[in-house]
Amino acid sequence: MKIPRILFGAALCFSASLAATVPLFAQSSPAPLPEIGKDSVTVIAGPDFAAGGFHRWLLGDNYRDAWTTPIKVPVLDIQHYDGGLKPVKVGGGVQTTSLTFITADSTEWVFRSVHKKVGVLPNWFEGTVIWYIFSDAGSASHPAGFAATSSMQDALGVLHTTGRLAVMPDDPALGEFRKQFAGMLGEIEMRPTVPKKGPAFDGAEKIISAENFLKEINSDPFDQIDARKMLTGRMFDAIVGDNDRHPDQYKYARFGKNDKVPWVPIAEDRDKAFLYYGGSLISLARKAAPALVKFDSTYPPWTSLFANAGDFDRRMFGGLDKSVWDSVAMFVSGALTNAVIDSGIRAMPPEYAPSSAVVAAKLRARRDGLRAAADNYYMTLSSVVDIQATDSADKATVTRSGDGQVDVQIQFAGNPPWFNRRFYAAETREIRLYLHGGDDTAFVRGSVQTSIPVRIIGGNGNNVIDDQSTVGGKRNPTRVYDVGNVTDVYYAPDSADIKKNVDMALNHSFDRRPWLKAYGKLIPPQSDYGSSSRPSGGVRTGRNLGVVGKVSLTRFGYGFREVPYSSLVSGQLSLSTTGRFAVNFGADKRFESTQVHALAEAFVSQLEQVEYRGFGNDVPDLTGKPYEIKQTQFQFRPAVGFSPNPVSDISVGPIARYTTTDSLAGRFISADRPYGFPHFGQVGGQFRLRYDNKYEYEPDTMKPRTVVEVIGSAYPATWDVKKAYESVSALAEAFVTLPAKNRPVLALRAGGKKLFGDFPYFDAAFVGGSSSLRTEERQRYAGTASLYGTTELRVPVAKFPFILPLDVGLLGFVDVARVYVDQPIVFATMQSTNLGDSSPGGWHKGAGGGFWVGLINPGTSLNVLITNNSNRRIISSFGFAF
Repeated sequence: MKIPRILFGAALCFSASLAATVPLFAQSSPAPLPEIGKDSVTVIAGPDFAAGGFHRWLLGDNYRDAWTTPIKVPVLDIQHYDGGLKPVKVGGGVQTTSLTFITADSTEWVFRSVHKKVGVLPNWFEGTVIWYIFSDAGSASHPAGFAATSSMQDALGVLHTTGRLAVMPDDPALGEFRKQFAGMLGEIEMRPTVPKKGPAFDGAEKIISAENFLKEINSDPFDQIDARKMLTGRMFDAIVGDNDRHPDQYKYARFGKNDKVPWVPIAEDRDKAFLYYGGSLISLARKAAPALVKFDSTYPPWTSLFANAGDFDRRMFGGLDKSVWDSVAMFVSGALTNAVIDSGIRAMPPEYAPSSAVVAAKLRARRDGLRAAADNYYMTLSSVVDIQATDSADKATVTRSGDGQVDVQIQFAGNPPWFNRRFYAAETREIRLYLHGGDDTAFVRGSVQTSIPVRIIGGNGNNVIDDQSTVGGKRNPTRVYDVGNVTDVYYAPDSADIKKNVDMALNHSFDRRPWLKAYGKLIPPQSDYGSSSRPSGGVRTGRNLGVVGKVSLTRFGYGFREVPYSSLVSGQLSLSTTGRFAVNFGADKRFESTQVHALAEAFVSQLEQVEYRGFGNDVPDLTGKPYEIKQTQFQFRPAVGFSPNPVSDISVGPIARYTTTDSLAGRFISADRPYGFPHFGQVGGQFRLRYDNKYEYEPDTMKPRTVVEVIGSAYPATWDVKKAYESVSALAEAFVTLPAKNRPVLALRAGGKKLFGDFPYFDAAFVGGSSSLRTEERQRYAGTASLYGTTELRVPVAKFPFILPLDVGLLGFVDVARVYVDQPIVFATMQSTNLGDSSPGGWHKGAGGGFWVGLINPGTSLNVLITNNSNRRIISSFGFAF
């Protein structure tokens, strides 16, 4: 007979209260494990990790000495271990190879390789330096670190699997698996299951996977994790520096016949205990990949350590306040005595004693520093809190009180609250309560001067949300969504997220949020809290510019239902070998549940205009210093934008520019003195439209793609503009994959520009350079209008390993372009010279072919082309022209 829910709820509430005040204690002593085998062999875990001084300086000492030290290891007696093991299937994750065994009573055991495979790189990296670096990174894991964790987890009462070192025998009983596993060094451990015949793991009544656990906690309010035990385990994860603790690194157990007691996590897979990524090169890489942590006496940020478990942790610990964190930290620090740590260390091979002593010292230091490190992680998780109710009929009560406090309680069917936490303004800047399915109610009360912002999202069902609170005299300050009878809220996995990284996708799914209504359709949930940064760099070349290097940093902030981000701030610095520079800034602010946004751009640049030869489609083909100019442009453009879909944007707003051109002796521009020389200030308005159906921050130039861009500008007669003028430019690009061997790409481009009225020389319609006519110099021809087109065939030939994966291909192109001069050109003296409307010179044609050699992919290629222009017979460039 089931216990009535109201009685169970009271018992659960009492147990939770008791747990918050009574320290955890260890489980009963684990049952003795079977003898691995009577025979033993001496093996070296990773002879390939041997390295000299420079190698160690570059890629780290890590645990190379342990990996290359001979150790004595028992041979697994599969004929007699636990009554005899029968191999059934090969498994494992991205890096580990495993073999599952089953016993006569249906108990499962798994043998996991100690030496890991690369796994995370595409096969075409094989043989490259990158492949080697990733392979060598296995030395960052301790070959027997998992063995040291068992007794320490026992001391904390953390349920766990116990791995022990063993060597797989060359035994005919392995059958089809003999060739792959015979002689392999690995760890043997029992898999947490409830077998049909044999005893359950640790006496559990039921054990489920992470996916099924997620289904349970989403559907029933009484299906909750034992959050205190989970937190105990998480603090232990931090102490041992295990950076691979995503939700699927646990099984979830229930004890006793009552199917409503909290679930208890069972920790598995301790391969990453004591993880240490050392070395100068890895230290640089750590700036872009913080999960490359170092097991040291001090902690890395826990957001880096638990990068693949952040959303999981927000869900698991959302109901625990600071007092519980403090209590658990005190318990863990006290329970991990020096004796307990030393006991764990002794479980590793005695041959590893030198490195083991270093590990033990670091463990003691990390234990002593646990409280401060846990405080930092608590504050991170508490900054923006997502409270997840269930698909049952939940009742939530939110109470605002003095000093910025907010109490949130959630209960079911008259039972005591299954969620109950007080939030403080000093810790939390926003609370989001998701009620999800079921006929839910939420009541908000309290009259205060200041309060933490609260959002309540109803979800599907008949939702009653009553906000009777006031903040600073303002009534109904709570943001509410999905009120009344709602049926159109959609939940589903994000297939793109799963394809990218299945473990991270499972982590994301624990922050249960519905799909968003954006761009007139439903899209998967987006990042809605925190921030991220994306550095980038590049190199290009150009006449009178030399080599131009650029570095940039873009920082994204994320907010509730602000798509694709809440804010973007970017900066870029470009420097040329000729001493010119450019500094660019950009900002973009998005708003909740709308595609309207505000943006701003600004730059100061000496790279915009580098030559001036006069106007016309047939200016002489002269080069040299006389046609070089030194110009500096300042520009600021704020705008209002609208994104009708993820790949399009339309913006309009004012624009201000100020341009100075140096008056240098012996320069053509100093004699010609065109309109806009030597300085020119202007204000006006600008319209932009851009469509890119495969938009990425670094788009793949070898995949089907379409780009359209239109820019229109108008400048009235103000400042230095004597007469109003306008301009419009358009560009279209298409990338088509051809159905032929190696999948060549036909790249097409067409564009042009037209000006109306008297304009400064630097706004002319130019052709020349990679943007239009690559066989001519940049800004070779200038007119009042321009047209250009390109056809380019890109044929991949081969990929092969070198320092990096090299991608080699052939390409050929035909460019056509011209300018028109169909109105007077105004000079600085405001005297007009009519160049006529015939625009002699006709179409300029450029053609050529060559090859590319790309690092990793063609987008990073070095291109070498032979052209039909005797003055530019050989052209080299980084990256494709478009």
